[in-house]
Amino acid sequence: MKQATVIFLLLSCALSCVKGNDGEVSHEESSLVKVGDEIPDFTVCNGTDTLRRGDLAGKKTLLVLFSSTCGDCRLVLPVVEAAWRVLKDDPGVVVAAISRGETGETVREYWEQSRFSMPWYLDEDRSVFNKFATAYTPRVYLVDGLSRVVEMHVESLPLSGEELYRKVEAL
Repeated sequence: MKQATVIFLLLSCALSCVKGNDGEVSHEESSLVKVGDEIPDFTVCNGTDTLRRGDLAGKKTLLVLFSSTCGDCRLVLPVVEAAWRVLKDDPGVVVAAISRGETGETVREYWEQSRFSMPWYLDEDRSVFNKFATAYTPRVYLVDGLSRVVEMHVESLPLSGEELYRKVEAL
């Protein structure tokens, strides 16, 4: 019985990455913000710092929407962290990871376990995520200084950390 419960929980976590409230839909159908669109207004916090859309004006931005229980997110976040480590001292760049539907304690524990140093923020009620999409994490957005999405990746990131930071630098 315990083994069946563990398997059920693992499958539930894995499916939480890809399923929205209405079941499975395509990446295109689930995307409310697409390449060429401006990102919506939002405000997120992490208990200490607050990030607003206005803070991104005039800056090159790498924005990631994720869940720490999502297997695909766990593959993408180390790549984002590698890019962050190169970009972190550039005042013209913002890297922000926004957790969908999780508590600060959950994200903090995952960050410590993964030895991440990039900034993270909370979207506990999914209200920010729901402005960007209806399903699927991770979502990686490269956003120019005009707050326009130049490139986006859903569920995967076919780039190395070096390739990602070069793309951000080129925005």
